[in-house]
Amino acid sequence: MNTIESILNDIDELLEDSWSLPLSGGRCVVDAEKVRDLIDSIRMNMPNEIKQARAVVADRNQILSLAKGEAEALIRKAEERAKQLLEQESIVRQANAKAMALLNDASSRAQQLVEDAQKQAEQTVNEAQAKATAIRTEASTRSREMKQASYEFAENMLRTSQEVIARSLGSISGTRQALADAASQAGLREPPAESEEK
Repeated sequence: MNTIESILNDIDELLEDSWSLPLSGGRCVVDAEKVRDLIDSIRMNMPNEIKQARAVVADRNQILSLAKGEAEALIRKAEERAKQLLEQESIVRQANAKAMALLNDASSRAQQLVEDAQKQAEQTVNEAQAKATAIRTEASTRSREMKQASYEFAENMLRTSQEVIARSLGSISGTRQALADAASQAGLREPPAESEEK
């Protein structure tokens, strides 16, 4: 079946093969019967060309519809993926925030524990130092008391011994005097005193 384009080509060939009339300003002689046949062929093939054009348009519309559907599907997938990424990013942000909060809380707790331990250690050291000072003070006081008691005891013993010795010496002196008086009455001589150097 001839197409409109092939028929137009036939017309073009017919014009090229026609005879030009002299002094006619480019006019030529053509076979009118052939031209009519070609025109009739165009008329008969016109509906087919229109159908084909409509089919092309329909195919084009179908292709566009399919492309639009695919584009919309791609857009939906992209939107869903973007939504998932945003949700994942939100989850990651929340996880990071929670982890940071836990880290800060743990750091604060650890710092508080260290401070409490330092305070407890300082309090223990202060209490130990206070107890040691009290023990040293008590020991020093008791040492002074014991020294004082020892001194008083020794002083009392020496004083008592001195008094006993003094009384003994007095008694001896009296006895010697009585002995001397008795010897004198008896006409006895007093023995010579012993020299200090023998």
